[in-house]
Amino acid sequence: MIIQILSNLFDEGYLEKNVDPLASPFFSGSNVAFRRKIFKDIGPYDVNCATGEDQDMCIRIANSKWELYFQPKAIVGHKCRKTIKTFIKQWYKYGLHHPYIFKKHNPKSLVVYRRKIKKGILYQRAIYKNGFALPVVVFVSPFLVMNVFLFLTILGGLLNLKIPYLISGLTTLGVGIYYFKPDIKIKHLWQTAKSIFLRYAANLALLIGGLWGGVKLKMIYISPTLDYKTGDSKDESQT
Repeated sequence: MIIQILSNLFDEGYLEKNVDPLASPFFSGSNVAFRRKIFKDIGPYDVNCATGEDQDMCIRIANSKWELYFQPKAIVGHKCRKTIKTFIKQWYKYGLHHPYIFKKHNPKSLVVYRRKIKKGILYQRAIYKNGFALPVVVFVSPFLVMNVFLFLTILGGLLNLKIPYLISGLTTLGVGIYYFKPDIKIKHLWQTAKSIFLRYAANLALLIGGLWGGVKLKMIYISPTLDYKTGDSKDESQT
């Protein structure tokens, strides 16, 4: 699975239909197989997708008579990026090109997703308004909230607004602890530092790429992020 709106399904079976396909699990092109008949029914891959062609395909399948089936026993080898530069560039490009998919399947609508973890799904639609002036897609994530309050903290400090500065600063700290908690391993401080840096850098690249990609398509797009929850494996969701 590649991006935040993808998440692990822990039991073998068909993916649930009749849910928002833009925020539902889908299969990465590196570990999926399609029947030939599907391409005859819903068409080939969209050549306009620089990335996210797998998500687009799964959305179209979810909206058709076909179903997606998860087989956890299938094992696929996949090469990851070897350097920090190429890793961050990869996530930037995900953000840059994914707005096209949301505009394609939800033109001129306001959609806000909130974090609500359930099996196989990390986000659920909280607000939907059709016939909006331009496409607006916002994923409200801990990363986004943390950085919004970080910006307000910096702004409050620059303007010497002591009470707003204190409130936003404490909020940033609280959300930051929640956000970084899964990365913190007291006995492995170097690993902790690397995990915090890589996840923050990837999310920032994803967010910036999404904002710029949205601007290029005349829409507002705030990406979902690489977040995960620790705990019992049945409740854990990560990309």
